[in-house]
Amino acid sequence: MGSIDTKLLIAQSFIELVEQEGLQKVSVSNIVERSQRNRKTFYYHFSDRSKLIQWIFRYGMAEELKKRVREDELVYPRNDAGDLARLPYYTFTKEGVRSINADAFFEALDACFRSKKKYYADVLSETGIDSLSEYLFQLYVPALRNDIEFILSNRFLNEANQQFLAEFYTGAFIAYYKRRICEKLADGERVLADMGPFSNIIHSSIASEINAQQRERML
Repeated sequence: MGSIDTKLLIAQSFIELVEQEGLQKVSVSNIVERSQRNRKTFYYHFSDRSKLIQWIFRYGMAEELKKRVREDELVYPRNDAGDLARLPYYTFTKEGVRSINADAFFEALDACFRSKKKYYADVLSETGIDSLSEYLFQLYVPALRNDIEFILSNRFLNEANQQFLAEFYTGAFIAYYKRRICEKLADGERVLADMGPFSNIIHSSIASEINAQQRERML
C-alpha cells in the first residue's frame, strides 16, 4: 500500500470515528485500531491529530478544486512540504484588469464541507490554536492578501490596511461557512444556497472598498 493510500485509509477511519463517537472521544489509539495500522505508521504520516484534520481538508479541497478550475488557475502553497505542496488550496481567476472571480473557490469549499458534513460540523465546532478554523484562517489570510495586491495593482495602500482587509474578509467567510455547516444542513442543501447573485461578494467588496478609498485620496 502506497503512502497516499495509507493516509486515505487513516483519514477515512478517523472520519468514521468522528461521525460515530464525536471528535473529543477519538484518540490516536482508536484511529490505529480502526485502520488496522500501528502507531508508528500513524506518526510517520501525521505528527498529531490536528495535522490529520488539516490533511483531510487539504486533500478534499484539492479534489474539489481540480474538478472546477483549470490547472493554470489553481494556487499551490508556497511554504508547505511533502504531498501538501502538491495540493492546490485556492484559485486565481482574473476577471478584467483589477478584478478577481472567486466563484469556483467558494463552490469548491462548499462541496468539500458538504461531502463530509457530519464530520465537518463536529471538527469546525472545535476552537483553539490547533483547530481547523484557526488553520483555515492562517491558510487563507495570505491568499486574500495576494488578491488584494493584485486588485491594487500599482496603487498604494499601506501594509496595515492591506492586512486588515485580508484578515477581515477571511474571518467573514470562514465564520459564515462554519455557522452554516454546524447548523447541520439537510441532505443536498448547499452552504451557498442563499448567496444568489452575491457569489463573488468577498472580492467585489474588497475591490469596491479599495476603489472608494483611492477615489477619496485623489479628491
